[in-house]
Amino acid sequence: MRNTRKGFTLIELLIVVVIVGILALAAIPLITSNTRDARRAEGEQLLGSARDALRVEYSKTNTAPASVFAPASMTAANFVGSYFKVNDAYGTAAGSFNVGITAQNVTGTADGTGTMSFYWTSGESTIAWA
Repeated sequence: MRNTRKGFTLIELLIVVVIVGILALAAIPLITSNTRDARRAEGEQLLGSARDALRVEYSKTNTAPASVFAPASMTAANFVGSYFKVNDAYGTAAGSFNVGITAQNVTGTADGTGTMSFYWTSGESTIAWA
């Protein structure tokens, strides 16, 4: 009677290791892009908060505030997150009421810088990442 061993050969184990390695390499870009998107969501939330604060001041005075932190109740600490912070200065295009606010990365990761542009009158806003 022949004695048979139960188990896997070395070749079979190596094939499994190679397949698992290929799957891991395919998953790494997906994981890193999802992490970047999650961090950028914080920057977008901070930009939205800054936009809303500027809109409130604009509706009260009918003029654009001098800074994102113009209201006494708003400070720089209101617009700082774990990954992004909102810059105090913002740009206004003459005659169009187009405003640009920037969320700057504070962690040194390659998540980019987000800029929100919005119009005072229509309320339309867009965010672009660089």
